[in-house]
Amino acid sequence: MEAINLEGHSNPIYAVVAHPEKKLCYTAGNDKGIVEWDIASEKFSRLFTDVAQTIYCLEIILSQNILVAGCNNGHILIFDLETTRLKYTIDVKSPVFCLKYEAQKNELLASTDAGEILVINTDEQKIIHQFQSGSQKIRSLDFNYLHNILATSSNDNSVRVYKLEDYTFIQQLESHTMGVGAVAFSPDGDTMLTGSRDAHLKAWDTVSWLCKKDIAAHLFAIYLIAFHPTLPYFATCSRDKSIKIWRTTDYSLLKNLGIDKGVNAHRLSVNQICWSADGENLISVSDDKLVKVWKLD
Repeated sequence: MEAINLEGHSNPIYAVVAHPEKKLCYTAGNDKGIVEWDIASEKFSRLFTDVAQTIYCLEIILSQNILVAGCNNGHILIFDLETTRLKYTIDVKSPVFCLKYEAQKNELLASTDAGEILVINTDEQKIIHQFQSGSQKIRSLDFNYLHNILATSSNDNSVRVYKLEDYTFIQQLESHTMGVGAVAFSPDGDTMLTGSRDAHLKAWDTVSWLCKKDIAAHLFAIYLIAFHPTLPYFATCSRDKSIKIWRTTDYSLLKNLGIDKGVNAHRLSVNQICWSADGENLISVSDDKLVKVWKLD
């Protein structure tokens, strides 16, 4: 895989999200702005400027044509995707680390530094429900529509599973030895992957909840896991400056995109990754202030 660099950020980048239909992506971090990039032309497109704080996560709700940003000061910012105008702000009192839109219920879920899961109705611009998922930072959450469940990953070393219908608690998994930073369900719903500060990647059966694979995947903390939209691969990114591509069939390593492998890779921690909507590109952001767009071979 080869990468091109998109330059323009002046500080570390913490968040990236791909447009679900267009060849665009959005990045943000510590330099008080959200950048829209045109992946096809490999160029800067637009800047969302109504930002006065560090952004940790981004989400797009296409049905409402909005871009949502979670911030370190406890604000959730909602922007008009067409005009880049800030429409409104929701104050949730604690730093927001993950945002996920649940389209079937028209609910936006936000996870916080205090272990809260906030359920937000973006039409009414308010929090309609909230619950605790441990008492420590929740960096990641994901949905499984086959089994109608939600999973959260916590800094208290645990993964918790809930019914998606009413957020009733189902299961707590404790296998990692350090805080869990990433959780992702496979597209077929049969497997849940978790990644931790212990640098291990674990695969769980979503019926028995037994751990069926444990891989010493990275040297340092795993920050995010992203399944390819159509092909049998997934990617992980880490504080160890690398991105790795794995096969879903047997969890074997396909590609190691690290500077120690002679690749034009990131020089500092890789904080987030995402696949483009068409699956042709993997986009990564880093403390090195670069956005990299990787072309899938």
